[in-house]
Amino acid sequence: MVRNSYLRLKESDYEKIFSIFYKLIGEAEDKEEFNKIIFDLLTPAERIMLVKRIAIIYLLLKEIHYQIICEVIKVSSTTVNKYKLFIEKSVGIVPVLKKMLSIEKVGLFFESLFSDIFHPGLPGIDWSSAWKSKIDIARKKEIGL
Repeated sequence: MVRNSYLRLKESDYEKIFSIFYKLIGEAEDKEEFNKIIFDLLTPAERIMLVKRIAIIYLLLKEIHYQIICEVIKVSSTTVNKYKLFIEKSVGIVPVLKKMLSIEKVGLFFESLFSDIFHPGLPGIDWSSAWKSKIDIARKKEIGL
């Protein structure tokens, strides 16, 4: 639980500080620079918390079963239910994740299609890599990651 000071900022000061934060995050040119900023700003526990929240929302949007989400992300069912309710009211993260999901669904469709075309047992196909690919696709469909 985050502990905020009981002393409140003026709304105008809050807006200025938030614009600095937004500019700082938005100025990161690549993943490495973004990671450096996040590692400087957040504690390890805060980073884990944020990543788990995003993962829960992402998996819920993929319609992965609650129990699987709890097992994979290592969270309680109460936490998953909380984010299920959050999804209904979200106007920020959910549309972005839905856009990512639509792109991923297309990619998974083509992966599955090529896996079916170049299946294990076909002459000239490396069986071990074909089975690995088939298992990976099945795992992505079941667990969502």
